[in-house]
Amino acid sequence: MIALEENAPSKNVVIEESRRGKLTLKVAVGDKMQYVHSKYDPEKDAERLVDKFDGNTNQHVLFVGIGIGYHLQTFIERYPNMKFSIYEPNEEVMLAYLSTSKLPLENLEQIFVGTESERLSKEIEELLAISKGKIQLLTLPIYEKIYGREIATIQKKAVETLRNKKNALAVNVSFQKRWTINAIKNFPTVLKTPNILHDVDKDVFKGKPAIIVAAGPSLNEEFESLRFIKENGLAYIFSVGSAINALIEHGIYPDAACTYDPSERNQFVIEKIKEKNIVDIPLIFGSSVGFETLEDYPGEMFHMITSQDTVSPQLLDTTQSIDIILDAPSIAVVTFQLLTQLECNPVMLVGQNLGYQNNQLYASGIQYDFIDNELSEEEKIKTLIVKDVYGHDIKTDEGFNAMRQQLEMHIEANRNIEVINTTKGGAQIEGTSFVELDDLIKGRLNFQVVKKMGGATLNAYDFSYVEKRIREISRDANNCDLLLKEIVGQLEVIHGALKNRRTNNMEQRFVLFDKEFNRLKRNSFYSGFVEPMLKVQNERLSEESQLIRYENNLLKKAEIVVESFGSFIQEVSLHVEFVKPYFEEMKKRIENRSNELDE
Repeated sequence: MIALEENAPSKNVVIEESRRGKLTLKVAVGDKMQYVHSKYDPEKDAERLVDKFDGNTNQHVLFVGIGIGYHLQTFIERYPNMKFSIYEPNEEVMLAYLSTSKLPLENLEQIFVGTESERLSKEIEELLAISKGKIQLLTLPIYEKIYGREIATIQKKAVETLRNKKNALAVNVSFQKRWTINAIKNFPTVLKTPNILHDVDKDVFKGKPAIIVAAGPSLNEEFESLRFIKENGLAYIFSVGSAINALIEHGIYPDAACTYDPSERNQFVIEKIKEKNIVDIPLIFGSSVGFETLEDYPGEMFHMITSQDTVSPQLLDTTQSIDIILDAPSIAVVTFQLLTQLECNPVMLVGQNLGYQNNQLYASGIQYDFIDNELSEEEKIKTLIVKDVYGHDIKTDEGFNAMRQQLEMHIEANRNIEVINTTKGGAQIEGTSFVELDDLIKGRLNFQVVKKMGGATLNAYDFSYVEKRIREISRDANNCDLLLKEIVGQLEVIHGALKNRRTNNMEQRFVLFDKEFNRLKRNSFYSGFVEPMLKVQNERLSEESQLIRYENNLLKKAEIVVESFGSFIQEVSLHVEFVKPYFEEMKKRIENRSNELDE
């Protein structure tokens, strides 16, 4: 605000007395002055605006345009506990407001001014993150006309956030159990394999060119170039997802195959390696990959701990600073993170179409029973249009678009790594340059760099620490049942008081319930093995908790607590019983590993 105060108000913003005697405000729009509030009765005008609020107190209200603040004051009087933010595009109007009113700080989350689009986008992103995408705009009517572009930016960001949230919800619903079960079943394999980020000599990769080979249809044009690169060791080749099948079909074995998909069907991606018993393609797996993928893998395996694995951080000594690979919508994005941490440079993208080529999804040699390689009529209708590497329009979809955006985000965060997109006809990826693979071979990939990345056969994890943690978590697993009984007991007490309409000591009962619930949240078995399977239910509970927080009527509050937490605790109990056999199986396999190490 200091900068604003240094700039004196100009004749573009005028405060004057309305017919009712209250102050009103008008601003210059082009060569005319227009009233921001009514020139007759600005307070009545404010009431009409606040009447537009739908009354949903589970939202965050963003006031677009402050004027003299009559509508804000009216809103606070009606909804004294609601959080809100203020966006005023006109800095002089904000200055006028501050000269006439005291800023109501109690429930104010954010305040921002100006029309600079990049800054506005960042402010809105932060606000959407704070509010979990639940924003309702209350806009001064005249501002819809004056600041339509800025309001459109806000609405567009809100829609994007909601769409991303919907996608995240769909992913969580689909995989929240699988991630945990995979992490539990994979942990014994994690214990027996080297961590690619810690146990392999990084000098092998540092400053060396590496290629991420994806399964897009343009891969069909690159097999001979990839074969030449492989035969002459000109760059490390990492296949991602289904590309491994196309490469094997053409007799090209990558330096490693990368995989992280948590689904059961991911095992079919490497089916050819198992069928042909190929032992010389190392597998780099994310620790939450579908566990079936790892069973009977014939070659070397290396692991990387992923952010969806909540089990390994519970069992490994994290004071050893174990690097984590963030989950992403595509194995290519995961592998890009891996290569940046291995300090490969440059990183080249092959077959990374992120769009459709002649309505085809995959390169030749890739065929699954459960995915059609050609777009259906329904899918064609849903396609989006983006620019390709030549500047032409190509078809893509929301899924590919999300992958591209995430890849661009990681490229932006690693500007020290040169990223070259060689994908002919693929979507343009910000932060990359387009160079055909043949040209790279002629100009830059002209001497052998590849060395065997093996050497490490074990990891450096402290096994005695793992054994200690298993004992501690086993105790917590046994305590979990007791904690749940105590929580249910507290809920029954609240329910009993609610049935009898008694509010005496209700606040104290809420405190006791919170205390027991927080004990559950600190329980390592719950936090590492149960809670991650309840991401969606947890988010719903978090939203309902906001209602509880703002509810002043004790009986109504008790009703929401009993209903929301009652159903949640029931879910927790079911999941505790569900996951215990997996935990016991893991424990047994770790004990066997301990015996092997002792021999």
